[in-house]
Amino acid sequence: MSERLGNIRDVSILADSHEFQCDNGRFLITCFKEGIVRFQATFDDLYRRYESVSVIESPMVHKADIMKKGNIWGFHIEDYEFVLTANPFSMKILDPNGSTVLESHPDSILQEGSRFEFQARMIGEEYFYGMGEKAHGLNKRGLRYEMWNTDNPAHDVDSDPLYQAIPFFITLLNGSAFGVFLDNTYRSFFDFGSADKKQYSFGAPDGPIDIYFILGPSLKTVLDRYTQLTGRPHFIPRWALGHQHSRWMEYTGEEDLLSMAKGLREHHIPCDTIVLDIGYMDEFRIFTWNDDVFPNPQSFIDQLSSLGFRVMSIIDPGVKLEKGFSLYEEGAKNDYFLKRTNGEEYIGLVWPGETVFPDFSKQPVRDWFAQQYQRLAKTGLSNSSWLDMNEPSYCIYQGMKEAYSLDDVVDSEGNPWEPRMRNVYAMGMIKAAFDGLREAFPNQRPFILTRSGFAGYQRYAAMWTGDNHSKWEHLWLSIPMLLNIGLSGIPICGADIGGFGGDVSDELLARWYQLGAFYPFSRNHSMINTRRQEPWLFDTFVVEQARHFLEIRYKILRYLYSLAYESSNTGFPIMRPLVFEFQDDPRTYEIDTQFMIGPFILVAPVLKAEIDSISVYLPEGLWYDYWTSSSTHVGRGGMILNVETHLDRMPLFIRGGAIIPTGKVVRHTGEDQGDLVIVIYPGNNSEFSYYEDDGISETGSFSLIKITLEQIDEKISIKMGPRLGTWMPPQRNVIVDIRGVNKIPQKVLLDDAQWESELRESGIHISFIDDGQPHSIFVEL
Repeated sequence: MSERLGNIRDVSILADSHEFQCDNGRFLITCFKEGIVRFQATFDDLYRRYESVSVIESPMVHKADIMKKGNIWGFHIEDYEFVLTANPFSMKILDPNGSTVLESHPDSILQEGSRFEFQARMIGEEYFYGMGEKAHGLNKRGLRYEMWNTDNPAHDVDSDPLYQAIPFFITLLNGSAFGVFLDNTYRSFFDFGSADKKQYSFGAPDGPIDIYFILGPSLKTVLDRYTQLTGRPHFIPRWALGHQHSRWMEYTGEEDLLSMAKGLREHHIPCDTIVLDIGYMDEFRIFTWNDDVFPNPQSFIDQLSSLGFRVMSIIDPGVKLEKGFSLYEEGAKNDYFLKRTNGEEYIGLVWPGETVFPDFSKQPVRDWFAQQYQRLAKTGLSNSSWLDMNEPSYCIYQGMKEAYSLDDVVDSEGNPWEPRMRNVYAMGMIKAAFDGLREAFPNQRPFILTRSGFAGYQRYAAMWTGDNHSKWEHLWLSIPMLLNIGLSGIPICGADIGGFGGDVSDELLARWYQLGAFYPFSRNHSMINTRRQEPWLFDTFVVEQARHFLEIRYKILRYLYSLAYESSNTGFPIMRPLVFEFQDDPRTYEIDTQFMIGPFILVAPVLKAEIDSISVYLPEGLWYDYWTSSSTHVGRGGMILNVETHLDRMPLFIRGGAIIPTGKVVRHTGEDQGDLVIVIYPGNNSEFSYYEDDGISETGSFSLIKITLEQIDEKISIKMGPRLGTWMPPQRNVIVDIRGVNKIPQKVLLDDAQWESELRESGIHISFIDDGQPHSIFVEL
């Protein structure tokens, strides 16, 4: 039988919140700093029975003043108004313009047994974003999703659920953004008008009614506040922004990987990391090496290091159940593995055969798992870990999954384990890996790549979208998936270039390299018994496209690294939907075939076979064609261009006002990129913060320079502000490269003194020594 909270009867003022008593329950309103309001409801005595794994922010000391007028209670925070109607209970939230951004149904909290649901009206043309790793397009309206971490290797454009659970979404209504985070680890559900077009709802089969309303009105503000609440993204080392190459295969010897690495260098394809899949292990025992294939791992890694490669290896959570295997023996002795109701170890069936699983909810287990990274560090592996199968994937044979069900696994208190803990299993493993790498590599930033996770894991790890396929549909699908992942607080994300499963065609691989060169996490990875995906095994044009577009990536690496630093302070994605930068343009709200890299670079990939042109939408403003530096003025309402797309071209446009720090193309990030080239595309006034450090240290010196661009008619002013921090680069020049200019300027000043410039085919070059001091450049055309 279902019940609702009923009417509000009274309110009590508590230390940091207000509690409202209702006919059948009660709810708490707690205000957090920076525009976050927490709503908790209960029909019994407790609001939560366990600590949050996601939230790290604390309530503000100053509480909002709640006023009562007749049948209505209300309060203000950050110019937003919250209106609570007492009889019957309902909630309405209005933005600073007085527009309603959320309006619940009367008696909007419904509970039936342990299941609850929050119901809200569809007010108008709502758009829904976020939700982490989900299929379909960018806008989630009309769709229903569940949060249940699932190994779904056969997933497609309509599959749900997938590998991760992030119960957070952003609503955009009448240009005003608003966020909702349901802090509940059970198998929550979100229906954005699928069952009833007039309402959206969310809830869970059990667990706390614990909802955070995150105020906007901009998407940027919502994401900033969400990552204040759940933690800022981890700032990855610079090498992790380089390209990576991987393949799942049965290694027959070290030469399998050495030849791959040498091929990348011989074909001049930039790459930083060779990634080892499960074949490097001794019969899939985690934290081991196959001695027959790698008799001396340190020597093997040294050979790759001499070529400029780092080496990252995969780690699964499952431990081979084998008497005499030290890791199993130690874990079993200390009661570290998941248990069934009868007290016996739960046994799954994964790559090693019969497998047991560490219970990462226990701190001693996480500490023990973290210590194992010392083994791998001693062999010369990089400060990194690729975490796979951590949903957890407990049986690799589809027809046998029922026999290995987790249904009778219990937690330490004897309660069913899977309903509450499945979605956060990966979170414990990620934290253990993070702590282990920090201990094994003091004062170095770890790089962790995870397949599974829950809200808040951005504090530790990056992600990739799992087992995609070599299909044109998956090439497109990677865009809305990664855009929504970015809008869920996970800025470092990517999809396997070329597709993991299936045989990729020459054209598809070429087009995937063009797109994948702009993924925040860029890796070619493929499956055993499929066509190998080294570009030189394909037609010559595939090698050329892989090389050319990865060279563009490495050229703008300074821009990407600055964006990664920005992400670690704001939660902003690197790969952004157009709506993130052009929220006042409704035509951008559902675009999921193109995207922005940071605020300035627009990428429009070719997503279908054998086509020679595509339509590209340009929002209002001045835009430059990357390939020609020719400019297009776009008026209010935007413009659709028809752009040619020969096999060697993918449409790229640069926003007027762009400030893009670049360097020379290198084979890997360990090489010096030489002079700092600041590429300027005149147009709008703008600014960009350029960040540098040694690329790996967790603490130490750094450099942050604010670069501003101002233009009035044909007078251009560029200022490099004072350097914050003490890090100084090696001796180099600064070259200001002003694009789209085809005439000799009338005047060039450096710090108010006459200065020389050079007119080149691409534009004007102005060069001076980087002495670490502020500088101003003035150009009159």
